[in-house]
Amino acid sequence: MPRQKRRKIREIKSSYSVIVDGKTEVWYFQLMKTHETLPRVNIEPELPKKKKLAELFGLAKENAGYYDRVFLLLDLDAIIHDAQIDELRKYFDETKKNEKITILFNNPCLEFWFLLHFKETAKYFSHCSEVISEFKNLKRLKNYSKTERYFKQKHSDIYVKLKPFQSTACANANKLGKFSFQNVQSAKAEIVKIIDFFLSESHSNSSK
Repeated sequence: MPRQKRRKIREIKSSYSVIVDGKTEVWYFQLMKTHETLPRVNIEPELPKKKKLAELFGLAKENAGYYDRVFLLLDLDAIIHDAQIDELRKYFDETKKNEKITILFNNPCLEFWFLLHFKETAKYFSHCSEVISEFKNLKRLKNYSKTERYFKQKHSDIYVKLKPFQSTACANANKLGKFSFQNVQSAKAEIVKIIDFFLSESHSNSSK
């Protein structure tokens, strides 16, 4: 009998979308893509500008039609300051029904995630400036600046600076638990969910 030809199985790779509300988050995830093996991750908006909550949640729903999984990451300091919690909860409740979309929060901001690389704390900071003031005592971040030039310094970009302490930050962030609308003034760094997920993806891609 003629030998049966083996059927070639085409591997279908998953694709992911990360939607953020600020430039610093875009720069940070761009650097993560550079240093980790994450070829199928898209970060939006590529040229971020101030977007309304309705636009960000609308983009998440739209991207869920094209990507296997969508992460929407929001800073809470401005949302709380602008009294948008009720509006946020409305969009959150509408969007969470979509299993492809994961909605996550940093409270107050991305810089709190950076702080957790060096310090275990559950202190609630109401403004990002309060977190940045903590950096003055940290050798690696004492000259911190919310600029693309600082984030992407050659040979010493912020991802490279923080990478040796990333596992510590993940442990500290996970201890803070999940965001709850019953306690909005609570420190959170749910970015860790994206970091953990993409590091797992990177290791998987590297081993193939």
